[in-house]
Amino acid sequence: MQKILRRVATAERVVTKRAKTKDLKWFKKNKKETADQQKQQLMVVREELSSAKQAIKDDWNLGPLAPRRDVGDWAGTKGAIHEARFSLYGHVTLAMRNRRCQWAGGAFNLNLALGDRVVLIDGPDKGRIGKISSIDYDNAEVTVEGLNKSNFRSSVAVREEDDFTLLNMEVPIPISRIRLVHPLKDPVTGVTRDVIINQLVHSGMIHDRVSGKRRWSRIVPGLNVSIPWPTKEEPDIKDYACDTLRIDVEEKTFVPTLLRPPMPESVIDELRGKYSRFRTRHEPEYIARLEAEDQAKEDRKKLMESMRTPLQELHRAERANKKKKGKPRLTIEMLEKIGEVMAKNMERTRNAQALPEAPSSSSAPAEITATTNSETTVQDPPPPAS
Repeated sequence: MQKILRRVATAERVVTKRAKTKDLKWFKKNKKETADQQKQQLMVVREELSSAKQAIKDDWNLGPLAPRRDVGDWAGTKGAIHEARFSLYGHVTLAMRNRRCQWAGGAFNLNLALGDRVVLIDGPDKGRIGKISSIDYDNAEVTVEGLNKSNFRSSVAVREEDDFTLLNMEVPIPISRIRLVHPLKDPVTGVTRDVIINQLVHSGMIHDRVSGKRRWSRIVPGLNVSIPWPTKEEPDIKDYACDTLRIDVEEKTFVPTLLRPPMPESVIDELRGKYSRFRTRHEPEYIARLEAEDQAKEDRKKLMESMRTPLQELHRAERANKKKKGKPRLTIEMLEKIGEVMAKNMERTRNAQALPEAPSSSSAPAEITATTNSETTVQDPPPPAS
């Protein structure tokens, strides 16, 4: 028992060590990729800064003779940044995400949704209000409609002939640089106005086991005011001539009865798996394949029967000879021999039954012998006197 316990403990240590080694390799690989991304994007930033400084120097020193930099492949992209700077560089860890989402309830229970009105508290559009158009949960970033825009120049290898060289797009912004805006009624004046909410917490968490989704309410701490979630806009679905009408979908075309199964067998076969053993109708290819497999098994069985060892061949020949001879028959000589053996056995049995009477008849001669001996001893003459 102790040996088994030691083996189990050793196996657990080995598994733990392997898991740690695997996690360490993944961490080092991820760290190296992040460092490479940071290095590449910082290099792009340095090149752009150096080229911008050189352009300023050329404009100051050369004036009208300064070389133009927005020609050729980069025509009309003056002041635009490189496409590699569209997203923030590096890998955002869980701790960084929690710090960014601290005011909104944390990274796991984020109290923000698409359609929320937020205000930017940092950047060139500081103080402006817009709606959230997308949320990046992996990097704890949001995109606000019409705010925090920047000009990006697309490289020649990416863009096509009809594409624009310059793209004006919204840049994702960390959640820590925005705040929720919601209209609240002033209890003193009774006037409803937009209020910047600096802190949100979740309350009344409900976990649906069937769908795996979670629902909760977002509360402003201190005021105990529940901020409603934004309503989702229903998509505008267009109708086409090939669409099935709702009245045709809801029409009852089958009524089950007690006289027949609730569904035809052909439909049940279609709903079952293609190769289900409960299926009553199969494809011809499937039936042919099964028949070929059965025939292959029979051929193999016959081949195995035809392959025998010399001993098996000898036994097979002996059985064939016995079968050819048929059942054995008793001859007259055999019957006479059997009669002699039976007579000897009966005589031996009779002699064995007569043996117990022998001791009573043999006791008389013994007594006679003893009397004769005693008489003989009495009749002996005495020895002569000296």
